[in-house]
Amino acid sequence: MRPDVRQLQYFIAVAEELNFTRAAERLNLVQQSLSTAIAQLEALLGIKLFERTTRSVTLTNAGAAWLPYARDALAAAERAAAAARDLAAGRAGQLRVGLAATAALDVTPRLLRTFAERFPLVELAIEHFDCQDPSGGLRERRSDVAIVRPPFNDDGLELLVIATEPRFAVLAADHPLADRAALDFAELADEPWMDIATDPIWWDFWRVAELRSGPPKVGAICRSCEELLEAARAGTATGLVGESVVRAQSWSQLAFVEVRDIAPSTVAVAWHSDNHQLAVRNFVDLAIDLSTPSPSSSGPSAQPAAM
Repeated sequence: MRPDVRQLQYFIAVAEELNFTRAAERLNLVQQSLSTAIAQLEALLGIKLFERTTRSVTLTNAGAAWLPYARDALAAAERAAAAARDLAAGRAGQLRVGLAATAALDVTPRLLRTFAERFPLVELAIEHFDCQDPSGGLRERRSDVAIVRPPFNDDGLELLVIATEPRFAVLAADHPLADRAALDFAELADEPWMDIATDPIWWDFWRVAELRSGPPKVGAICRSCEELLEAARAGTATGLVGESVVRAQSWSQLAFVEVRDIAPSTVAVAWHSDNHQLAVRNFVDLAIDLSTPSPSSSGPSAQPAAM
């Protein structure tokens, strides 16, 4: 058998006080209970820890030699208990975060940086996902939480909208529509379009299926925003991106024109409804805090997406 935490605490208190009465008061114990516990510890270890007379208590050589080990063991036990509390409260461990075409958003680096500052014991494992997985790794459970652009097949997921932005057509700089401030989707409907094998709900949104009479003419297969931008620059295909991509874009030979008669793109934090990790809850709560305007500002508040 090994000494337990309680026995270590009792031994260290007596070793530091060298007085059973004071040690018992410090431990909020009856002195006789403390004396009995020390005797049981000595029997367990097979060594005498204290020399006791009616007037004094001193450590034996063995007791003095064992004291540093007892302190180390107690400190390790306390660290383990603290780590368990941090894990239970979502303040430690690992959180896998998926980013699905949302890296250009201002809120994304702000959310990740602030979470790391507030929960330094949580390791953030961040993975970027292209347009083939709009769930940001949640569908295959490669992520615990993700920043995504709905809509897509969200069965079993919870979504919380944190931003909304208009959508822009990506065009070559010399395209006939490139100098327009805004346009209607009908002006784009016959353009060669990007194509991709992905979630059909997500793809219908980004090719604006509700305003088409049939499937678009395919100009290029694009698995990522970068591939779409390259195709548009080459003049082989167009597609749509969110306003944050336009603001972050530094490529030459491209034009971005707002499409005014289609629904905006929403950005959401998403997670599995059966994932009860407190780290996930902390991440979601922080996303709400960062995306909710202060009373003196205006703008959309975070809200649950339609499920």
